[in-house]
Amino acid sequence: MEIKNYLKALDPYQAKLDKAENAKAKGGKRGADNAAQSSGDRVSLSNEAKLRTEAYTTALNTPDVRQEKVNSIKARVDSGDYVVDSRRVAEKLINEEVELFQ
Repeated sequence: MEIKNYLKALDPYQAKLDKAENAKAKGGKRGADNAAQSSGDRVSLSNEAKLRTEAYTTALNTPDVRQEKVNSIKARVDSGDYVVDSRRVAEKLINEEVELFQ
């Protein structure tokens, strides 16, 4: 399964946040004075934007395949211990369909 990366536009926000935090940590009050003296546009991000950026970064750093889970299921299939309850699968599919249209 391929997950399309539509959120690349958020990366500049994270870079901007990191840069501002580093400047604040290094310069303290002096860094704040330099920021006030600089000309140009200013951007402030809402807490929701920061949270979305953090979630996006975490999602990018998460592996696409959980190999230990795959190996575990593969071993169960090979040994014959993995049994699919088709009735349970069908019930979940129907429940998801019902929830989708509510």
